[in-house]
Amino acid sequence: MQDREGIWAGGWLTSMIEAAGSHKGLQLKAALVQKDWKGQGDHWLDCGVFDLDSVDVSGPPARVVLKASALPFSSAIRQTKNTRSWENYNLHGIAQEIAANNGMECALYAAANPSYDRSEQRRQTDIEFLSKLCKDAAVNLKVTNNTLVLFDQREYEKQPPITTIRRGGGYLSYSFSSTAAGTQYDSCRVSYTDPATGSLIEGTAKTEDYDEDAKNHKCLEITVRVSSPGEAQYWAENYLRMHNRFAKTARFSFPGDSGLLAGLTLMVEGWASFDGKYMISRAVHTVNASGYTTDVELRKVL
Repeated sequence: MQDREGIWAGGWLTSMIEAAGSHKGLQLKAALVQKDWKGQGDHWLDCGVFDLDSVDVSGPPARVVLKASALPFSSAIRQTKNTRSWENYNLHGIAQEIAANNGMECALYAAANPSYDRSEQRRQTDIEFLSKLCKDAAVNLKVTNNTLVLFDQREYEKQPPITTIRRGGGYLSYSFSSTAAGTQYDSCRVSYTDPATGSLIEGTAKTEDYDEDAKNHKCLEITVRVSSPGEAQYWAENYLRMHNRFAKTARFSFPGDSGLLAGLTLMVEGWASFDGKYMISRAVHTVNASGYTTDVELRKVL
């Protein structure tokens, strides 16, 4: 039986209203279920576990809005500003210690693991500090299921595409963008002067279409601690990729598709110079009164 605001007596909505004032510490496990959406049986999209940040109740008719985050706004890793010197650590070691200090797990899927004689964390939250280190190391960082995940997108780019988007149908809308501002470097040089010996260690990476005769080369200069020319070359390739990866991007909106997830790759055909293999950098799945849609942001694989 429903009350005058449309709430089923004893239902989950009533329970949420009763719990609205005392939601601290509650967690949600979210999932989307497509019931035989494409004639291929049911498909589950496990969105993970989230900490409930807020509960807002309004009416009539009765309405409850839940806001939750994989990394709660009230958590120490996100709120507490720390000052600390990290001496003789590598990136993986810092990530593991930060995770342990905040009651989290740490998963490492990145080969890049730079070492630091000394790294200063000055009035920064742990997640701000770690995010900066990961960005400088061309390593991706995400938080899911109470776990800090470090991964290398180059490995994900090698995956076979899950589908092909062809011009003319299957999508609700699209847009493409190409920019050279701050993204298209021709080469990258990584260098480091060993303080003990004074010797210079360096390595240079160049794009596949590098023109030796051109006079307007854009070279990205990076100084980072390396122990060999091979390591310098590795980092040069990493940094060049990191800065050039958003030179060509795209956005698509689709009827709901739980198979479209960040980190997967797909092919684009029919848009001339924009054709090629793309990685999904962000996927937003929206379910509301209008139905189910999936919006994706793509970047072209280098």
